[in-house]
Amino acid sequence: MTAPDFPALRRRFPTLVERSYFATHCLGPVLDATLADLDEYRRTIPLRNRAIDTWLARIDEIRGLFARLVNAGADEIALAGNATACHAAVAAALVPAPGRARIVTTTLDFPSTRYLWHAQAARGFEVIDVRSPDGIAMPVDELVAAIDERVAIVAVSLVAYGNGALLRARPVIEAARAAGAVVVLDAYQAAGIVPIDVRALDADVVVAGTHKWLHGASNGLAFAYIRRALAERLAPAYPGWFGHARMLDFDPAYAPAAGARRFEQGSPSVEAVYAARAGVRFALEAGVAAIRARSFALSDYLIAGADGLGVSLGMPRVHAERAGVVCLDVRDPERAASELSALGIDVDTRPGTGIRLSCHPCNLHDDVDRVLAELRRYT
Repeated sequence: MTAPDFPALRRRFPTLVERSYFATHCLGPVLDATLADLDEYRRTIPLRNRAIDTWLARIDEIRGLFARLVNAGADEIALAGNATACHAAVAAALVPAPGRARIVTTTLDFPSTRYLWHAQAARGFEVIDVRSPDGIAMPVDELVAAIDERVAIVAVSLVAYGNGALLRARPVIEAARAAGAVVVLDAYQAAGIVPIDVRALDADVVVAGTHKWLHGASNGLAFAYIRRALAERLAPAYPGWFGHARMLDFDPAYAPAAGARRFEQGSPSVEAVYAARAGVRFALEAGVAAIRARSFALSDYLIAGADGLGVSLGMPRVHAERAGVVCLDVRDPERAASELSALGIDVDTRPGTGIRLSCHPCNLHDDVDRVLAELRRYT
């Protein structure tokens, strides 16, 4: 299969044309097709109740696109307003049992999900925080060692939010499967840059969202793959009408929908659904594997240039242990990020990461050369 012509596809992303954009890990650049979809949504707003059937069709369509993206069935996808809500819906349906009441997570996970899983201690769970030995790589061996028959839930990130470190998920999932624990993977920083096949992963739950590598134009939409067999045996603790088996019947009593949709609550943001479609289509059409390969080619070029400047990395170097982020330990990263922005070069920073840059597949080598030339001032 011929790889996409990513430099030619650059023109579909107005931000990439206007600026040297290296912040996809934070907010992905928006496609011109997304702006057209939002214009279409704007035209439906005055229709009010006459637009409902159109909106419901779009909602069904986005579930199907998410399912294709992760190789799931459409009935294994639940929509929510954000990733934390997805985690919460699953967490609330799982209860501690005598001898099996531990939750294993890591110190590299996103704060919002850490807050949520740690809060489960009030429900009788014991939360085990596994630390990364070097504070950079995902702690695979340490996670495996922490998983035994006392563990009910393994809730970890597939990609660390701070520095893009990629979890070698297979050993962790195999250990959890052997111990009888439920595996919940947070793949928000992975979706669209790391190929995800939920069948091959064998995780029970995979949570992701749209406004990073899937180029969604707004917040307000996330999704959870929930393994069909797991969804069918769990009862949602906080159901809503979108999770009803016959939602448009408006029954007075709740009857759970088949599969993951039972975990949906109220109607999702229709605007966010319109804002998400083109980005997911781009990932499917270009192919996430091809997107990843092109991003690696550019990021390897960036890393080689950083090595030449004597700048150390704050993320794993090898491909198998990183996703789409390059962290560079420059002097005064906050000032560097601000001054680069003023020059039309977008990066960002988080505590302890230096500056963070992500190579979008439609970036050019000229973009990388430009940022490297400016980084000399901060070495």
